Amino acid sequence: MDLAFGPPVEWEALSDAMRQASLLDDDFCLLDFGDGRIDRFIRGILALPVPGLDDEFHFAVWISVSEKSWNVYREGFAGRGYAEPGCFGYLMNEIPDYPGSFLLHVDVLFNDNGWRPTVELHQMDHPLVAAQQDGVEVAQVERWAALTHRQ
Repeated sequence: MDLAFGPPVEWEALSDAMRQASLLDDDFCLLDFGDGRIDRFIRGILALPVPGLDDEFHFAVWISVSEKSWNVYREGFAGRGYAEPGCFGYLMNEIPDYPGSFLLHVDVLFNDNGWRPTVELHQMDHPLVAAQQDGVEVAQVERWAALTHRQ
């Protein structure tokens, strides 16, 4: 099972002019503030093993990346091959039940054939890092699945 996060910003709260100057699709988000500042985000897959199912749970998360990394990924995503194997980024989502996960440092590993990149958390003392290494319980996955059915 997978859980995808919405855009890294409240898209509808942006002014019409800012939305027109910016970009949002399933894999890319670019925010042009109109004053020279531009934020760039790509969607990646944060996989957490689920030993009780001999499988993985995937979060489709947004990662803040540099302009250079954005360009490398866009070129490769368009089928032109990746000039680099990956990049550094910041996790832009707060993972449920893992407070403090927003802005964790990550490595983004680009994948060929149109697959979204793999997100690997940097080693640090945080429960989400431990979950990516050791896995999560089936009950946790069931709680996350229930989040998708709330109204």
